[in-house]
Amino acid sequence: MYSPELEGNEQFQLMGFPPFPRAVFIESQRIDACMDYALRNHGGRIAITPLGGFELPDISFLSRFPWVEELHIQHADMIDISSVAALGHLRYLLISGRAKQPLDLANFPLLRELRVQWWPKLRLGESLSSLRTLSLSNYSPANRDLSGLPEMPHLEDLDLVQSRNPTLSGIGRFTSLKRLTVDYFSKLFDISALSAFADGVLETLEFGNCPALAHHDQVKVIRSLKRLAFNKCGEITSLKFLGELQALESFSFVRTNIGDGDLTPCLKLRFAGFLNKRHYSHRSSDFPDAGVSAI
Repeated sequence: MYSPELEGNEQFQLMGFPPFPRAVFIESQRIDACMDYALRNHGGRIAITPLGGFELPDISFLSRFPWVEELHIQHADMIDISSVAALGHLRYLLISGRAKQPLDLANFPLLRELRVQWWPKLRLGESLSSLRTLSLSNYSPANRDLSGLPEMPHLEDLDLVQSRNPTLSGIGRFTSLKRLTVDYFSKLFDISALSAFADGVLETLEFGNCPALAHHDQVKVIRSLKRLAFNKCGEITSLKFLGELQALESFSFVRTNIGDGDLTPCLKLRFAGFLNKRHYSHRSSDFPDAGVSAI
């Protein structure tokens, strides 16, 4: 079981691991002391979890600390998070767990990074003009695509996790994207919307656990791609399309079958990650840095 590191004479609990910036867990028995320590020693980064020293039913105390710029909330389903709205200076917000209260992201005009599990009362609004990084899980809009997401003109990094949306329609609006990962989209089969990045700056594209995916070769128009992954994504008929991705350096297809078995297009790459199969033309040992064991 994870035990947070203790710091200082008063043994404040820290979240995270060095060398990355850490946050201070807020304990309900000494809120002011925790907040002061976070401000003086950890750039005002704080974390709240009802399973780690915070025993109050809500986080209304935050209204006294509008200077908070980084907030982590764990097990949001066990606590009233309404008072997050008072933090107009937030630049980083993480909410894990399915919250119950309404939250309007328009309250955070400076927000640069958002990591959240979607819930129906989360108001995304029309624009998140400062956002650079978004991790969004369980997004299930009525229209079953991405057209309902707000405008995010500066978004560079997007993680989409666990959804039953069958397409990525609407994603082409995020023209500044450099990295996109899509995981556990069980119904996703149509990725034609990615053609919008043909002349864009997208360098990393990773799919994982998307078993219904078809026409993987539609990514061949994204000339800026350097890293590509289709892991646990059904079957790719042929890898010939890799020849059209002149900037590509790395390709991973762990537990995704290559129909014709010809891995020759991977020979030009710096990295190829896959599990050996009898009908494949090459073994993982034929590729430098192919660090995936045979089965």
